[in-house]
Amino acid sequence: MMKLFRRGAALALAAMLCIVTAFAAYPQPTDRFYVNDFADVLSADTEQYLLDNSAALEKATKAQLVVVTVPSLDDRPIEEYGLELGRTWGIGGEEDNNGVLLLLAPNERQVRIEVGYGLEGALNDSKTGRFLDQYAVPYFRDDNWDEGIAAVYSALLAEIYQEYGLEVPDSVRPVDAPEEDEGSGNGLVIALVVIVLVILLGSGGFFPRGPRPPRRGFYMGPYFGGGSHYGGGFRGGGFGGGGGFRGGGGSFGGGGSSRGF
Repeated sequence: MMKLFRRGAALALAAMLCIVTAFAAYPQPTDRFYVNDFADVLSADTEQYLLDNSAALEKATKAQLVVVTVPSLDDRPIEEYGLELGRTWGIGGEEDNNGVLLLLAPNERQVRIEVGYGLEGALNDSKTGRFLDQYAVPYFRDDNWDEGIAAVYSALLAEIYQEYGLEVPDSVRPVDAPEEDEGSGNGLVIALVVIVLVILLGSGGFFPRGPRPPRRGFYMGPYFGGGSHYGGGFRGGGFGGGGGFRGGGGSFGGGGSSRGF
């Protein structure tokens, strides 16, 4: 009996050590919670913008949008790091699981959007990937961390407000809708070329002499319209940067997207 007790105690101790080690492997959130610039790459103005608007978002929707920069991923994939950090901090509400983590590792040149279960419908992998491609990566390639973070953060913020059926506040930096497909511009060009070809063939423009060649049918496949351009300045909201925020016990299942730059 004593032998079994000792074995059980040893297993329990080992489990506790694993839990403690796991928690110690990730940084603890700052008292402002919504913005944690551990890599020290963001300006004070950008941090205030993130803080004010995330506080306003939680007040309006109970969703939490948290930005974290880290000096190192400690040799872990950013997907693993983001998932465990989101779970450890409990970003989002416990019932709604409506947390979103924007994680930047500037030294490893990687960025990730981690999405809680409750917002995976509004922010699916495809959409978050487009957000990173359009709003973040172009700035990050030039080491412009402030603009990249503010841009993709604002796109996420607007999407969350819309998911809850709310208007996007004026304090949120405006962004255009992301492109629905990377080949949207090419699709429009192809369509115009096909139309011109049909007109020329119909009028004999390619064959000014001799008999008219037989016509051939053309198939114009489906294409996506759209395209966007990002612009506009921003100012912080009116919360003034208070402290004491914390996670609500939200959970994550690995939804989101990552990009290297």
